[in-house]
Amino acid sequence: MLRELSRLPANRLLMVAGWLGLATFLVGSLITWMLWRALTMAGISDNAWNALGAVGTMAGFALTLAGALVILVQLNESIERRSMELFSTAFEQLSSEADVTARRWIFINLPDDVEEGLAMLETNPEGKAHVKRVLNSFDYMGFLLSQNWDSEDSVIHWVSPFVAKAWCVLEPYVDYEAELRGEPDYYEMARFLGERCIAWRKRRYPDWDPRRRFSKAL
Repeated sequence: MLRELSRLPANRLLMVAGWLGLATFLVGSLITWMLWRALTMAGISDNAWNALGAVGTMAGFALTLAGALVILVQLNESIERRSMELFSTAFEQLSSEADVTARRWIFINLPDDVEEGLAMLETNPEGKAHVKRVLNSFDYMGFLLSQNWDSEDSVIHWVSPFVAKAWCVLEPYVDYEAELRGEPDYYEMARFLGERCIAWRKRRYPDWDPRRRFSKAL
């Protein structure tokens, strides 16, 4: 609900807050009057000033509630804007020429056999740098995604085409290295991102083949 409210123009938001405050005041005043009326009919006298004070208190509460709604919506909007700025920065990195080149190298050159691939990387510093670059980018995006569940589906829709393809190639290498190091959390956030991207694409495209390799890739 806060997300829908945060999308309203300022004048509409103030109108919603005003109506909420007015409705709260009227309902509260009606309840106060009904209670006062019931006590009077029961023969329990009450001071009119006390009733007036109760109405004033209800009016203050209504104004406070309306103001709190405006502040809460603005705070939520600020948090969402900051989150999208971070995601945009991460996506720009994933879309950079260096990252695209690194993923293309992985698609074309990294073999399915992990030991063969690691042996090749030991004598290929450029290839090793490409692999590290892609994993670091995925790790950063995965960390951002893990902190903001509300944005998960839209972000995965955004990045899943290339993340899923790359993770299918890289996952056996990460598994091998994690076991070798005794570090099950090795590139944990990259795994978080990769697995969710693959699951998302399988749900959306049942015929999608995650192991299909490419001679050329964008």
